[in-house]
Amino acid sequence: MRRSSAQGTVLPDPVVQEPPARAAPGRARRRLEREGGAEAAARRAGELTRASCEVSTTSREAAESLAELRGAIGDIAQCTTQASSITGDAVRDAQAVDERIAALQGATDAISEIVRLLAAISQQSRFLALNAYVEAARAGEVGRGFAVVADEVKQLAERTARAAGDIGAQVEAVHRETRSAVDVVSRITTTLGSIAAAQDTVAAAVEQQRAATDRVVDSVERAAGGSARITEAVAALAQEQRETYVRRALAIAEDLLEEAGGVSLGEGRRRVSVRDQVTGAVREVDLPDLLLGGVPLTRDDDPRRPAPLVDEVVALVGGSCTLFQRLDGDGGMVRATTTVRTAQGRRNVGTAIPPRDADGSPHPVLAAVLAGRTYTGEATVADRPFFTAYEGLHSTDGELVGMLYVGLPLDALPG
Repeated sequence: MRRSSAQGTVLPDPVVQEPPARAAPGRARRRLEREGGAEAAARRAGELTRASCEVSTTSREAAESLAELRGAIGDIAQCTTQASSITGDAVRDAQAVDERIAALQGATDAISEIVRLLAAISQQSRFLALNAYVEAARAGEVGRGFAVVADEVKQLAERTARAAGDIGAQVEAVHRETRSAVDVVSRITTTLGSIAAAQDTVAAAVEQQRAATDRVVDSVERAAGGSARITEAVAALAQEQRETYVRRALAIAEDLLEEAGGVSLGEGRRRVSVRDQVTGAVREVDLPDLLLGGVPLTRDDDPRRPAPLVDEVVALVGGSCTLFQRLDGDGGMVRATTTVRTAQGRRNVGTAIPPRDADGSPHPVLAAVLAGRTYTGEATVADRPFFTAYEGLHSTDGELVGMLYVGLPLDALPG
């Protein structure tokens, strides 16, 4: 590990000394040119992702609309079936009424026959009474009692005839009403039969429509499922492209860092004010100098003055860049130089990522870096969504001394 020349002493705040300017960093520039095709492919993947999302959304909405239509047709089919059932019941009831009226008509016909029989008997009784009266007159005084009986038989026959006539008139009236009722019920039965036939036709048509709708819904649902799978696959591809893109930007930053001479810790130390970005707590920490190309970095938050390395990285790849220094002991990382701005427009120097989040769980970035892995993922930087990459920085003897961050705005990336 390279050390500063001031052995065992605290160096005063140095004036910013920039590494020699490079018009076109060789390896970083070549990497940009070589991987330009990857950026174009990533953007095409993003366009495909958006198109697939639109297709998936449209298919899903169509499936939902057709599902609603299928439900409505099912309700109509159910109502039609119920109406057909009710109409069938009405037809059967009308037929039963028709049968009863027919039976009533048969009964009145039988009564008419009895009335005709009574009328005939009455007529015969009158004839017999008349004959008996004639014979009693011939017998004189001896046949007087017989004449009285004959007269009574005659009167009874006349009353029977009148009663039979009245019954006949009533039965004829019942006959007329029965015939009228038979005609009405017959017409009702015919009408209900027509309605039932129409209901059956409608029910069959609705059932066919429901079957056709079911087939369409199934097809659209399969299409929506396929579109969703395509969207997921394209989204995964876009995610891979974003990760590739940010890793490329990180590799360019590492190339620039290597060309600048790398980072190391000096033996000089300084007091640094560190603010925990999770809790907001501020503390004073004694840290060794962080050297870039052997030159101590100043922790300058004035955006009007150029910041070594990070400004050059952003000029090449865009987004934002930060060089972190590891805090002694607890494994946290403090921003030593950065292009990220605070709400007041200053460089966000001096804020630290603690080893644990507010809920006590390990911070995912530091957990990955401390384990020797590169962290990539989405994060909010200065109230804007970024896709980020963090890589640990080691001294020549393998000690983790800090980490390098590169972030690219999500709205500038594919997908």
